[in-house]
Amino acid sequence: MTATAAENLTERQARILERLSQTQRLDVEPLAEDFGVTPQTIRRDLGVLCERGLARRRHGGIERPAGGHNLGLDERFGLAPGAKRAIAARVVEEIPDGVSLALGIGSSVVAVAESLIVRRDLRVITNNLQVAQVLANHPSADVQLAEGHLRPRDLDVVGSATVAFFARHHVDIAVLGCGGLDAMGLLDFDPEEAAVSRALLAHARQRVLAADASKWGRAAMCRIAPLADIDRLVTDHLPASAEYRDALAAAPLTCDTAL
Repeated sequence: MTATAAENLTERQARILERLSQTQRLDVEPLAEDFGVTPQTIRRDLGVLCERGLARRRHGGIERPAGGHNLGLDERFGLAPGAKRAIAARVVEEIPDGVSLALGIGSSVVAVAESLIVRRDLRVITNNLQVAQVLANHPSADVQLAEGHLRPRDLDVVGSATVAFFARHHVDIAVLGCGGLDAMGLLDFDPEEAAVSRALLAHARQRVLAADASKWGRAAMCRIAPLADIDRLVTDHLPASAEYRDALAAAPLTCDTAL
């Protein structure tokens, strides 16, 4: 994997970046108090994030970079890597040999692809180039890559051709990620991302969402689907919010926690 803006951050800087992925802005003083360090130390950490383009300076703190977009795929790999690996392993525990899979967008789905090395005789369709690269080394996986518009920053393809590709198939299991979650359901940052994810959900017998707990309450403007459209949620921790827990309880889905 190539060097990324999120590579070689300190543990505290990575945790600050993860917090920023869940909100619009962060202030120096609360961060200093939470981490038990001086405001000057936090300002240096925030300076590193801004220099790498992962955040933008604002009076008293930082905010997300302009544009309201998600981080690139390489940067997302740097957020909660342990949780993503644990979630992926839990997803794969319930995937048998010999099934057909649709694997969607995102770093959590790439982690699932890496964990699929323990399964045999898989048929996989995907629009995720990193997934295809991982599975190219699998000893018994047949992989079909969707056509569509290439997004180099995200290492995937999207667009009407991609949606049509998934609509031509009907798989045993679809595994997807999302940009955010709220009480109403799944969210993403781009309408083309959301359209592809809806196509996966519409053409699979079982639908699995792999999403770490940082996705709850994360601001993403495009709605994918309600929670009721998911059969299984695999996460690291369930949300603390009573609103979100009530929404999960009301939806007919299974919740698995990997940690």
